[in-house]
Amino acid sequence: MLSPNAHALLRAVLRDLPGDHHILTLNARYPMSTAVDRRGEAFEVEHPEVAERLYTAFTGDSPAALVLRTFTDRTSHTLPHGVAVPVKLVRGWRLGARSLIPLDEAEMFDAHCTDSASGEPLPPERGVEYTSAPVVELPAFDHP
Repeated sequence: MLSPNAHALLRAVLRDLPGDHHILTLNARYPMSTAVDRRGEAFEVEHPEVAERLYTAFTGDSPAALVLRTFTDRTSHTLPHGVAVPVKLVRGWRLGARSLIPLDEAEMFDAHCTDSASGEPLPPERGVEYTSAPVVELPAFDHP
């Protein structure tokens, strides 16, 4: 069960985005991920503690990042045993001071296609489209 604040933040992030199946990854000191399935106006969240931690990171002072992978109904490729792999849209935001700062397509590509240890380029993940994150309207959170 999500708290009203975590639910409202998740609803704001997913508003107007395509697709009903998402993988949300929050990096606030260490990465945490959860599947999120949209069911009309409601959500089924595999690990609600990740959504709660997202709200805590959103309202906190420590740097954090949010990456959202959205599964599309398009097929990227088919595995040798016949399983179709969907195209995934990857977008992200930096969190801080009660705001979500969208990353553009180039920033997402660089973040995912650069080895963090060596700084060397990595090949793009097959079936992934790096896309700009939208501005997230957060009127419900304007006042602390």
